[in-house]
Amino acid sequence: MKQQNHPAKKSLEQRVIGTAEEILSKQSYVRPIDVLIAIGWLQQIHARDWQRGKIPFLEKVIQCNLTKLNRALECLHKWALKKGLKPSETIYMSHNTTSRKQLRFSKTEEPTVEQKYSTHYISSTLGEKKIQRLKEKWEQSPDLIVFYLINDSKCDECHKELFKGSLLFKNGNKAECVNCAKLESLVFLPSGNAKLTHRAKNYSNKSAIVVKFSRTRKRYERQGIMIEKEALKKAQSEIESKI
Repeated sequence: MKQQNHPAKKSLEQRVIGTAEEILSKQSYVRPIDVLIAIGWLQQIHARDWQRGKIPFLEKVIQCNLTKLNRALECLHKWALKKGLKPSETIYMSHNTTSRKQLRFSKTEEPTVEQKYSTHYISSTLGEKKIQRLKEKWEQSPDLIVFYLINDSKCDECHKELFKGSLLFKNGNKAECVNCAKLESLVFLPSGNAKLTHRAKNYSNKSAIVVKFSRTRKRYERQGIMIEKEALKKAQSEIESKI
């Protein structure tokens, strides 16, 4: 009797590979954490909280059972090797104002499991200097997160009323307006133009990701970024000069 294919397994493999291919085409490397965010198993806000040491281990906030998750990581690893990408293990350190410690991906902390999460896959076309710069970038502090309010709120610092549609920054347990968070010099760049966003963020010494909670999808979704005005002007000028 002819053996039947397993649609669920095949579908998962296609989903992981398709997502990884798309990520690779945009940034010349693929990180497991990026794939998990892109396929909707990990919310970016939870990933940031984990990077800041607020969540004990990443699997705690991944919305998928461990069997399926492990299969996805295996699919990613096999695809990357077949693609000729360079595996590069990265040490993830927490970033907060009081301490730095190595982050945990799994509850068990088994080395083989931790390695699956921490291994990045880099295009073979990149030279050693570019790879080194990438590693330095990965070890930098995570992006700031600014929330687009869907309900009225108030700044805990200056007590200013913040109405629906305003931007709010969370400093620990405190909610701060843009001025109190010292982000008033930044301008908002909506999502939609990946090339402009990438260039402007590279030129900006300070930036923040703007997210909004979707009631229908029950998760935070990226709306754009906040960057320095001069960085945006420079990026726009460069892109326009090439048209």
